[in-house]
Amino acid sequence: MPGLDAELAYFRQKLFEQLEGGRPLPAGTIEHEVRNGPFPLSEEQQRNIIRQLEGVFTTTQTLGASVLSDYNPWLQQRRGSINFFYWNRLNQFYISGGELPPSVVSVLDNVTDEVLDYCGDPEDQGTWARRGMVMGHVQSGKTTNYAALICKAADAGYKVVILLAGITNSLRAQTQERLDETFIGKVSVFSPTVQAELPITSFGTGRFPAYGTSRDNDFSKTAASTYGVTLSALREPIIFVTKKNKSTLERLRDWLKDQNRGALITEPLLLIDDEADNASINTSANPDRVTAINRAIREILHLFQRSSYVGYTATPFANIFIDPDTEDEMLKDDLFPRHFIKALDPPSNYVGASRVFEAEGDLRSTMVRVVEDYHDILPLKHKRDHDLHLLPPSMKEAIRVFLLTRAIRILRSHGGKHCSMMINVSRFNDVQERIHGLVYSYLVELRNSLTVNAGLPLSRISDKNIEDLSESFRREFRETGYSFGRILKVLGEAAGSVSVTTVNMRGGTLDYSRHKDGGLHVVAIGGLALSRGLTLEGLTVSYILRNTAASDTLMQMARWFGYRTNYEDICRLYLPDSSLSHYEYVEEAIEELRDEVKRMETLNQTPEDFGLKVRQSPTALRITAANKMRTATSITLAQDYSGRHIEGHVLFNDDVINRNNIRKVGEFLQPLGDPREVEGGVGKHWLGVDGTEVLGLLEEFRFPPHHQDLGQM
Repeated sequence: MPGLDAELAYFRQKLFEQLEGGRPLPAGTIEHEVRNGPFPLSEEQQRNIIRQLEGVFTTTQTLGASVLSDYNPWLQQRRGSINFFYWNRLNQFYISGGELPPSVVSVLDNVTDEVLDYCGDPEDQGTWARRGMVMGHVQSGKTTNYAALICKAADAGYKVVILLAGITNSLRAQTQERLDETFIGKVSVFSPTVQAELPITSFGTGRFPAYGTSRDNDFSKTAASTYGVTLSALREPIIFVTKKNKSTLERLRDWLKDQNRGALITEPLLLIDDEADNASINTSANPDRVTAINRAIREILHLFQRSSYVGYTATPFANIFIDPDTEDEMLKDDLFPRHFIKALDPPSNYVGASRVFEAEGDLRSTMVRVVEDYHDILPLKHKRDHDLHLLPPSMKEAIRVFLLTRAIRILRSHGGKHCSMMINVSRFNDVQERIHGLVYSYLVELRNSLTVNAGLPLSRISDKNIEDLSESFRREFRETGYSFGRILKVLGEAAGSVSVTTVNMRGGTLDYSRHKDGGLHVVAIGGLALSRGLTLEGLTVSYILRNTAASDTLMQMARWFGYRTNYEDICRLYLPDSSLSHYEYVEEAIEELRDEVKRMETLNQTPEDFGLKVRQSPTALRITAANKMRTATSITLAQDYSGRHIEGHVLFNDDVINRNNIRKVGEFLQPLGDPREVEGGVGKHWLGVDGTEVLGLLEEFRFPPHHQDLGQM
């Protein structure tokens, strides 16, 4: 909050002193402190500070659920002998720097203690391997979670950390930068003249882990040799942040082999697989073969005498279906999370699928905008040479709305923070480049109109672009408390700092770190590179026209999920009706899976039970790519309804079918007589009904295709 940093820090410290056990503050505390503070603040400044502090101190989070197998707790016994240098430093960095709400840091501490405890004790001798999975939410802070886990693992005695960070260079570099800030403590470059220490070192210095990758370079033997990276000389742990690339992983594997001349490496390994459902899964149709990346990960794990593999994902269906030709093969696979599955709960300030896509979601009406004007201009199915000469009107509307959100954030004292718009409308680089040119031209057109009309009274402006901006404001933001006249005064500033960038396999990056002071304000255009793992800081407007058969892939395109403190009310999402329906469905399916983890935790069931149970669910069969489930021509499905409530919510648009269904139910109920009152008076039921008769009704009743949990498959 430019100009109010000192005041904000004062109130943050004062409120932090009033916290008890990480619980949120009592209602009214924040407003009372700010209103009665020692600073001469205007009403608007007070509102902005209160809003900012509420995002930090009223946030809550719960611990989530776990299913476990072969679990022998060890962390508590060793806690007194472990020097938690790296974790304590990160903990103070998060709390004192206001990076995370204190209650969230408290839960992060507890949850990562759990996950570390589920992994093997690095001081246990002998040969062992632990395999697990952590289920987060898209853009919910999985990086924060595994950064904390890495710090604690390093403190506990893990000497080698390998972090697999997606499949693109931009995502790998972004992840390396995040680990620099949270674990390494300095800029990771292979040049001693520019290894600048980072802010986290103000909470603890004198110790730095080694690193075998840098911000600008993935792993290479040449760099490792040149800069003397060896396992034998380790005093502190070493970390490698690599992308999931066959050649890169094989180079790392071969270098590790050379470190111990072919013998098993005795230093304990923690291998974290980010986006573990992407590229890591063995998708070979031949059960006797494995895909190259899957093989390389397994071979690296097998080089170590002691290893723990932890896959992080928000869409875990492919991991549950590892090697699903037979149940036996699934359970034997080296990456199947046989020892633990931890389902994380997001903080209360997380903007996720349930808030955006559920019928009762609090952000659905304000955020979601269905578009229908793209079909003739940019159909969902098109080729790389698609002839594109103009933007859909809805995309122009989205660009105007993005500039308006920038202006509103300036008025809310957030003008110097990152602010992004995402356009994901094609998987083809050539089409993305054409979109880039058209978006840039329209942005220049809007800027010119704002420049020409700057300073004029609103009543004297006669400009189509200004009229369009005014209409977009009236439609979207008239309830924000600002007039368009006031917005117009800062729109020139808002538009002037916005750049347009294409991020794809040909290049293009979003380097937010170089714009920390004034913020990066960008329209990011791309496809795959924007669809997995990459964080678009300050994302306010998303425009997506993509067609995918796999729901887990579609969910990963949802980069608009995350944390939008002080601006979630002005975020907008433009998408086709077909995509909206798909998101509604997959949100329900994934939440069902998370509920299953909680239920099985209560029953003390294992990851193997969970994997086999989910394989019996049609939800999972419909939600991931076919090659992650292998090829099949027929499926025999043994559906398990225990502990589940399945309810139909769609009817046929056919009176004949619906009347026939009613008749079948009437014929079934008529011989049963009157129902009995349920104890407690909460309903009525029939007892002693033959199960074969119920099955007969289900077989004759026609369910719409949406109800694949019911009726005939």
